[in-house]
Amino acid sequence: MPEREDCEIIFVSTSKPLELLHIDLFGPVNTASLYGSKYGSVIVNDYSRWTSIKFLRSKDNAYEIFSNFCTQIQSEKEMNILKVRSDHGGEFENERFEAFCEKYGLIHEFSSPRTPQQNGVVDRKNRTLQEMARTMIHKNNLAKHFWTDAVNTTCYVQNRIYIRPILEKTAYELFKGRRPNISYFHQLGCTCYILHNMLYLNKFDAKAQRGIFLGYFERSKAYKVYNSDTLCVEESMQVKFDDKEPGNETPEQGESVADMQGPKYTLENDQTSESEESPEAKPTLEAQDEVASDEARDGSQQANQSRNTFKYKSSHPEDLIIGNKESP
Repeated sequence: MPEREDCEIIFVSTSKPLELLHIDLFGPVNTASLYGSKYGSVIVNDYSRWTSIKFLRSKDNAYEIFSNFCTQIQSEKEMNILKVRSDHGGEFENERFEAFCEKYGLIHEFSSPRTPQQNGVVDRKNRTLQEMARTMIHKNNLAKHFWTDAVNTTCYVQNRIYIRPILEKTAYELFKGRRPNISYFHQLGCTCYILHNMLYLNKFDAKAQRGIFLGYFERSKAYKVYNSDTLCVEESMQVKFDDKEPGNETPEQGESVADMQGPKYTLENDQTSESEESPEAKPTLEAQDEVASDEARDGSQQANQSRNTFKYKSSHPEDLIIGNKESP
């Protein structure tokens, strides 16, 4: 019998972007984001596998999110959406959603009940986004209310690095028509330093503020960072990154620890050696007094000699010298 691989028919079911969109919702998340979001709406383009992620506070906002997305994406690509595929969730199967599809000529397809594999494209993407975001959060010790930033960054990266099967191109290249640039990628949650250019700085104020890297902005060429000094999320391009893995000691920390431990260890050894000396090895009080008097006598002689020494610069004009330069 032939192998299973020979029996499989591999093809791309769609031929252009926006021919078919897969949509799904995940949530609720126990921890709300900084903006109060607890749900995520995932929209996958079937042809290119380009993924968009939108965050909402409740399922009731699913219609507004999807309608705004459709208007924006059709205007950007200058083509119409033909079909939409989802499950039978109440956020997708309602009067408002059906009225929107009828108004713009969209065919709304549904997967069979209790058969998630029929909408497996978005279900697998949904699972991948959550697992990768969870790994980023725990790997870099981020607070859980940054989960939207982790999911958004995961989606941003996957659109630019994952290869579309069969077509052998990234989702970005199929959707945008050009190859992506990933030279500016950095590790989510790494320490960064933001140029402090918002307020007037004094002479010796720090020119940078410490922060945490949270991701990238879709609508501007800027990084999304959390400023640890102002406790605010900022958009900035003047950022320097420290991509070292969290938990690893930096060279400065290692040197400081060695400096602190070295003298302490030496001092303990000195104290131990002094305590082990015999009483006969210690000098008597009379000998100590004689040594102190000799040192004081030598110090006074050196002080007198320094006062009698006359020094001047060779470049100083001789007519401005006060006194006799030849005398001691």
